[in-house]
Amino acid sequence: MQSEEIPTQQIIDKLRQTLEPRIGIVDSPLSVTEKSAIALEEEDEDIALLKTGFDIYNIPITSYQRRLGSAVIAVRKIVRKLLRPVLERQVIYNFANTRVVQTLSNQLQKLQENQQSLEKKIQSEFSNESPEVRAKLEMQQAGIEALQSEIEQIKAIQEQHSAMLEEIKVRLLNTPR
Repeated sequence: MQSEEIPTQQIIDKLRQTLEPRIGIVDSPLSVTEKSAIALEEEDEDIALLKTGFDIYNIPITSYQRRLGSAVIAVRKIVRKLLRPVLERQVIYNFANTRVVQTLSNQLQKLQENQQSLEKKIQSEFSNESPEVRAKLEMQQAGIEALQSEIEQIKAIQEQHSAMLEEIKVRLLNTPR
């Protein structure tokens, strides 16, 4: 059974289209080319959205009601004035978070680039030195085997000497004095 690919980008775009009017995200004063340049520079639409939507205070106040439209707008302006200190602090906080996210994104990108270059360097060095390393390992392995055989020979000689000493000891004990 094959799994179907989920069109995540289409889902994200659809959510943005439906949520933007509801949460008050409006087009920023940036031109379309500037927006696309932001998206191209960051290669991350979410960071571009953070950059263009951090100012929640300067959102245009509109009303879709014909009869009470001007009253609704006036009430919203009063509420905005009352909430000004809170909204300004939120705008500052949003801006700071946008800068932090941007900085972290840049650092992550640099770390990924460094990691890739180090991986390439290690692979090239390891593949270039591989025959030399193998030859050294084979020489060391041969040396180890030679030492092991010498140790075995020494053990055999030591066992012979121990047997001879034991034999001499028995003769000395058995000889009359």
